[in-house]
Amino acid sequence: MLRRKNIKIFLIFTISALLVDQISKLVIDYYLTPFETLNIIGSFLRFKLTYNPYGVFSIPFGPTVLYYVFSVIGVLILTYIALSFKDRIGVIVFGFIIGGAIGNIIDRLRLDHVIDFIDMGIGTLRWFTYNLADAFITVGALLLLIRELFFKKEKKQKPKEPANQN
Repeated sequence: MLRRKNIKIFLIFTISALLVDQISKLVIDYYLTPFETLNIIGSFLRFKLTYNPYGVFSIPFGPTVLYYVFSVIGVLILTYIALSFKDRIGVIVFGFIIGGAIGNIIDRLRLDHVIDFIDMGIGTLRWFTYNLADAFITVGALLLLIRELFFKKEKKQKPKEPANQN
């Protein structure tokens, strides 16, 4: 049974992640031209506007329609999983993941590509350019993995009945 409180929490964090992502992309797209670079923390962290018509890490994996299909199916499955969670932390983390995913879907529907702008690295060793939606998805997935590996509560086992001593 879905808990009404979990649905509210889920919606708050999903919508918050979505809004932060979309606002950041609108601001960057307004102030920067494609491939223009703005140093934030030296060259380690900089903003560089790029348009990604492909999938994660700008890797193409098939026809454009697949980017939409996989994203929507993923959001639906993860929403179902999120709302079945009993603890708030899981619901919050899934809210961030799904908010990020919806943010990238909105970009694809509105622009036919995703706006990426966060460029990190040292010198010429750079990570893939990404956006806040990607960060919400990645950090959320890592938090869920850490939670499952290190903080999952063990199921209590029933104590064994003493063997009949006769």
